[in-house]
This record gives sequence, C-alpha cells and structure tokens, in this order.
Amino acid sequence: MAAEAGQLELNAFEPVIFYTLFESIETLGHAAQTLTDNCILGITANEKHCKDLVNTSAGIATALCPSIGYAASAALAKESLKTNVPVRTLAITKGYVTEAEADKLLDPYTMTGKRLEKSSCYNYKKAATLGI
Repeated sequence: MAAEAGQLELNAFEPVIFYTLFESIETLGHAAQTLTDNCILGITANEKHCKDLVNTSAGIATALCPSIGYAASAALAKESLKTNVPVRTLAITKGYVTEAEADKLLDPYTMTGKRLEKSSCYNYKKAATLGI
C-alpha cells in the first residue's frame, strides 16, 4: 500500500516500506530460532524402529538383483508385500541366498556406503550454539 501511494521515483513512503520489511525479516528470524529451540533440537531417531522399517521394506529386494536376477527379486518383493514376510527371510527360505550372503547383500550401510559411528554424527546442539 505504501508503494502504491508513492509518486513516481519520489516515494515519500519508502521509510515505511523498509521499516516493515526489516521488521518482517526480524520476526522471521525469531520464528526460525523458536522452531529450532522448541522443535528441532533434541530430536533423535528411534533406531530400532528405523531398522525394522528397512528390514521389512520390499524395496530392499533391489539389492538382490545382481545376485539372483531381476525376476526373482521382483517376485520376492511382491510376495513380501502380499504376506508381510521380510524379503531377507523369503530369500533365505527359498534358497536364493545363504544367511551370510543375505547379511552382506542386505546390509543398508553397505548399500548406501554410509558407515557412521555415533562420535562422527553431526552435533546439532553445538551447531545451534555457534549460530550455524
């Protein structure tokens, strides 16, 4: 509204525009800090639940493709979805892989190339105190 009421390049309302702009930026900054303090800091993953989700996912069957082929992997994934039996269990019971091979092929850390130790995890609390 202040920009609309100004005359050509001589806008007498520019101070009002800039004041409200800076006020909005400051409010947004405080909102981001409040979100960080009250919602983000302290969040931790439920590791057992995450492992269960990965191990019961039918998508993990894609890791078996190089070893047993696409058709067998797809059949295992479909059967896993239909019966709620993990792909790993189906692959072992049907004789596609041994238990040792399943441990190696279906290890999510090996598949993603991410083997993080707890000590190397990013410290969010420390980052927040540094203003990062």
